[in-house]
Amino acid sequence: MNAYKQHFLRMAIYNRWAYRQVYNKLDEYISNEDYHADSGLFFRSIHGTLVHLLLSSKVWYARHTSPSAFPLQDERYPHELNSYWSRTPQEWEQAVTDRKDLYKQIFIECDRWIDYVKQLDLETLMNEEIFTYLDTKGKKHERSRVETLDHIFNHNTHHRGQISAAITKYRGQDATPVLDLVAMPKEEYSNNK
Repeated sequence: MNAYKQHFLRMAIYNRWAYRQVYNKLDEYISNEDYHADSGLFFRSIHGTLVHLLLSSKVWYARHTSPSAFPLQDERYPHELNSYWSRTPQEWEQAVTDRKDLYKQIFIECDRWIDYVKQLDLETLMNEEIFTYLDTKGKKHERSRVETLDHIFNHNTHHRGQISAAITKYRGQDATPVLDLVAMPKEEYSNNK
């Protein structure tokens, strides 16, 4: 397997594994009250941050698989997906209200990204194929798939770090998930190639 593809597959698998670490700690240590409380995060609460991660994953997946789709519709959400970027954190939190349903939807997205990376052809990655997509305001951008894949997984890591800090704030270091890439068991990657 090409090094690029191997890298992105590892990142997609790590993405799912890291979410699992976060959810295990949330379920074990964080009450619904703390989960929904204003934690000083950009998207207000742990829940709001996870909703942002879900919706941004859906938007980026659509950009990769059907880049001309705009606005992005999904009957499960009360507003167009693009419109959330101009809404308040409280409105983000209402996109998916059930904690368990949110977890389930995020894992579905993780699996979609793993499958997407597996099907990418080598030429697309090696040539850093440029594709055109529309941002949440409808503005056109041109980027390579490699660059945007890096962004997607880095973005998720960034916000999971915020959630990890909120968990530590509420329950201390013993409750903090270990999210280091090198902490992911090797079997997690080798069993999912």
